[in-house]
Amino acid sequence: MNTSDPFDLLLDLDKRTLKGSSGMPALDIVEEEWVGVGFRIGDSRLIASMSEVKEILDLPSYTLVPGVKSWIVGVANVRGSLLPILDMKSYLMGEDIKQRQKGRVIVIDYKGFNTGLIVEEVYGMRHFRESDATNDVPAVHDGITPYVDRAFKQDEECWPVFDFNEMAQDERFSHASL
Repeated sequence: MNTSDPFDLLLDLDKRTLKGSSGMPALDIVEEEWVGVGFRIGDSRLIASMSEVKEILDLPSYTLVPGVKSWIVGVANVRGSLLPILDMKSYLMGEDIKQRQKGRVIVIDYKGFNTGLIVEEVYGMRHFRESDATNDVPAVHDGITPYVDRAFKQDEECWPVFDFNEMAQDERFSHASL
């Protein structure tokens, strides 16, 4: 071989590299990933699809609104837009969050308008494989049950999937005035 020709040198290097390589590992199965946001309402640890959550905020300053249901906390100005704030525990379980100021606000899109939902705690993002899904949903409060139809199980932890879209379509959610 003529080692003075750079092209011949590259061809020889390529041939020796391919001869000594074992190849790329085979990828047998590609599983879809499901990403959600974990949160707590009362004693229930839940998760909601990341596609339903617009953002997560600390509880902003808000103004009370007269003539509305008790679970409507008020309305806040967030970056120049009005954001209705609802207490999820009060709406679903009939009791207020005791330390509301320590809660977090999950913002969802409800009929084209942002709506803030106060939850007691946010656990952050969780990643699951679709094969982690189960229809064996652990017991949750009766007020939460209509909005949960499956769960994800991972590392002996079970996360019921809360459907914000299903809740927002509930007639009771739409009628906030007294």
